[in-house]
Amino acid sequence: MVNGVIRILNRPDQIVYPGRARALLVALLIALLGAGLSVAAGTLVSGQQRHLAEQAIDQRTALVTEVVKAETGRYVDTLRTVAAAAGAFTPLTKAAFTQAVTPLEQTRLAGATSIAFMVPATDEQIPAVQARWRSRGASGLVLDAKGSGHEHVFSIFSHPLDGSTAPATGIDATQAAAPAHALTESRRSGQVTVSDTYQLIRDTHLPASQRQLSFVLTAPVYGPAAVDGRRPFVGWVLMGLRGQDFIGATLRTITQDAADVRLRAAHSDATTATVAILRATAAGVRDLHRTRAVRVAQRSWQLDIDATSRHLPGARTPLGAITTGIGIALSVLLAMLVFALGSGRMRARAAVAAATAELRAAETDARRQSGLLTAVLDSVGDGVGVVDATGAFLLHNPAAKSMLGTGADTGDIATWQRHYGIFTPDGAAPFATGDLPLVRALAGEIVEQVPLLIRNATHPDGRIISVSARPLDAASGQAGAVAVFRDVTAAVRAEQQLAATAAALQAEVARHEADQAALRAARDELAVSKAYLTQVLDAIDVTVITCDADGTIVHANRVARTALPAGDRPLTITETTPRLGLTHPDGTPMTVEETPLARALRGEAVDDLEATVTPPGQPKRIIMLHARPLHHPDGRIVGAVASSFNITALREREAELQAFAGSVAHDLQRPLTVVRGFTELVRDDLVEQTGPTGHGVAGGAVAPARTVQLEQVRHLDRVLAATARMTRLIDDLLTYAVARDGAVTLRPVDLHDLAADVMAGHLAAAAADLASPIPQIYLGPLPSVCADAPLVRQLLDNLIANAIKYTPPGQAARVDVTAHPAASGWVRVEVADRGIGIPSGEHQAIFAGFHRATTAYAGTGLGLAICQRIVARHGGTITAGDNPGGGARFAFTLPAAPIRP
Repeated sequence: MVNGVIRILNRPDQIVYPGRARALLVALLIALLGAGLSVAAGTLVSGQQRHLAEQAIDQRTALVTEVVKAETGRYVDTLRTVAAAAGAFTPLTKAAFTQAVTPLEQTRLAGATSIAFMVPATDEQIPAVQARWRSRGASGLVLDAKGSGHEHVFSIFSHPLDGSTAPATGIDATQAAAPAHALTESRRSGQVTVSDTYQLIRDTHLPASQRQLSFVLTAPVYGPAAVDGRRPFVGWVLMGLRGQDFIGATLRTITQDAADVRLRAAHSDATTATVAILRATAAGVRDLHRTRAVRVAQRSWQLDIDATSRHLPGARTPLGAITTGIGIALSVLLAMLVFALGSGRMRARAAVAAATAELRAAETDARRQSGLLTAVLDSVGDGVGVVDATGAFLLHNPAAKSMLGTGADTGDIATWQRHYGIFTPDGAAPFATGDLPLVRALAGEIVEQVPLLIRNATHPDGRIISVSARPLDAASGQAGAVAVFRDVTAAVRAEQQLAATAAALQAEVARHEADQAALRAARDELAVSKAYLTQVLDAIDVTVITCDADGTIVHANRVARTALPAGDRPLTITETTPRLGLTHPDGTPMTVEETPLARALRGEAVDDLEATVTPPGQPKRIIMLHARPLHHPDGRIVGAVASSFNITALREREAELQAFAGSVAHDLQRPLTVVRGFTELVRDDLVEQTGPTGHGVAGGAVAPARTVQLEQVRHLDRVLAATARMTRLIDDLLTYAVARDGAVTLRPVDLHDLAADVMAGHLAAAAADLASPIPQIYLGPLPSVCADAPLVRQLLDNLIANAIKYTPPGQAARVDVTAHPAASGWVRVEVADRGIGIPSGEHQAIFAGFHRATTAYAGTGLGLAICQRIVARHGGTITAGDNPGGGARFAFTLPAAPIRP
């Protein structure tokens, strides 16, 4: 237009009047000002649309994040519930497991392939574990171990959840690192654990195009609480999930195919893997990006959302450009009108004609712009409705009609509620007509974001919309009101779900706080109990030392602290053993591996271990040691405890008593021998004088003298019997002393020949006694031993003699000497009889010195004590028990003789 004006001004055949030049200048200024304002208005509209798009992507990102959190939380809660149900069954069988997991088929766990029950087993435990679970319903179960030398984890029961996965049992889960690590972490923490992403073992046979990254959720299963309140570990419940199926089913509806969603998982090795990708079909550059962290069990995953702004509600549309174009066009038209009006009278008709043509062109352009504006309103996602002053609808764009759900409009305001099905947001009551936003706007009120529920035949489940309304100024040419509808159903439902989640979280927080209070109370009570136990341990005169699984001493009572070396850090048994000077009774140093604490850490129970100890700066002491391992509730050894007490004075008294007994025995043997010899001589003289018929030597002795001599012979017999008993007592005392302190010479001994020789002596003695029945002695095959032959002969002689001796009068003794399997390097021998047996409660006491279980039979009470000392000198053990069918049974062990090639 400016160029046209310049051309007119430059034409020589035209006369330019001053009034026309001013009109042209004013028209140019109006055109430029209108164009500037139009550009500013278009820029403002575009910026507002960009802001709305940012809000839309933020709302959608928050909704997607909360949905993923809620969905993963539902999976975790489901697995925790199944683990608790499995642990409640006693015992857990296949039928019980199926009963517990069958309801999961109705919960629509998207992406879940199957749920399985897993148990651990070492190589040695596999046969027993396989037999146990076969007996509980897993018929045909075969545990397929992969590798050896480590603990395996096998699937015992398996239940499909996707309708196509075949149950898989007997699979070793440790062949895949991801589930193996998750199982270990779940068992350690006692919580539901998610694994690194990987390909399920069952999916390795699928074509590459059908494979997808998957992960597993694991939860530990604990059995019913024991008497001490601890719940034993039983196994795991494991659920496999395919990532792409999980994210696709969960988010496709929420994103409305308007955004790309990618779920990434951080692995335990600090790498990141993409679990699943959901791509929108909508074309365009993804110019909006959001990233959020999502908590899945013990891990934090990342959710990436990319969207095209023009596909979002309230996003970019050509409305800004349209507004700018319309404004510029109107500015140009106004400028032209000003120029035309400013022209002189001479050009009035031409100006009117030109103006009329321009108006027609403007009308055409306005109609075109109106059509364009209508097209824009039809394309936006928000609904727009316009009514006149009477309530008749002038405009309803397609989005508004879709939200209202009715094809035809009604102009009767009183029927709006019933016609469109308008209710309060909770759906409990119809929405009052006077409170409707358009009704209030017709009354001149500005209404902002009033929530309504539309429920009719088109929307039977109801749709929540937010309505804002404004009155139309009558001065603009049309009285009435305009309303903007926005569908907020998804947002409201998400807020409701968030509120429910928040309430659940508040309840969980309250429960957690209660648990924390209980834990603090338990901790305080534990501290009091610990202090009380420490005082008790410090009050006793027994040494008590506790170490952890690494051998570090963690506690020592008062007596132990006086013996242990002082230090500014905890010491280990490896450091303290050399400083304490521990030795065996024979003087050989005790290695660290031989100490009671080290043996207890290997799982042994140590009792009555005698040793000598020489703490720094203290005299040597003889101590008696005991030790036990300490176990975790899951059965593993977490430490050990050892106790000891001083027996130095006891051993000194025993040595003095033994020396005294040996000295007395040797000093008494000689006078007893003299007494016995003289007594036998006097008795023999009296017997010869009396004669076999009772007459004197000369044949003329009278009856009274014979009677006196016979009485004297009986007295001498009593003296001889008493000296014999005294001799036996002295011999037993000497044997008892030699059995403990005498030198032991070890050499191969044929135990069978030695026992046969001992038995022959007893049979010969029994045959000479015509008043007693001959004993029945059975000698089975006996191996060779590495032992001191005289001591072993004494051992067998005492046991066989007791078996013959302690038999009811008139009954033939029955003795069986047999050998039985024993630990490698040892021989176990049993001596059984059918005698009077051992009284109840005396089975251990009979091995004490001078102890007699019954006084009905003569004896010194040292025979079994001698046996116990002989066996102990050889490093073996001896026990007494009842013989089935009557009598007693003695069992002892001796070192086996080396096998010669």
